[in-house]
Amino acid sequence: MITYANQKLVFKHMIELPHCECVFCSTQEEQTGRTHLFLVFKERQKVYMRNGIKGNWEEVTNPEEHNVVWDGFENAITERKIPSFVASSTDLASL
Repeated sequence: MITYANQKLVFKHMIELPHCECVFCSTQEEQTGRTHLFLVFKERQKVYMRNGIKGNWEEVTNPEEHNVVWDGFENAITERKIPSFVASSTDLASL
């Protein structure tokens, strides 16, 4: 189902969501230009990918695919060359 294992993922944006202890990441496959969205849980070392067709988040359980995302995520944090934000609150009741 997931086809990016042999692709290089380029991280485009990251938003840290402290309330759920994860980071929302938008990526793009270098060769095809396809966009993928991920939730990376740093402490638990889990990665979830957005499935737009099903409208849900699916855990990346394949070790090779997990490593592609995790390594790219760590490199993006180390390099600090992409837009990164921290969400201060998700309380939408005040809107």
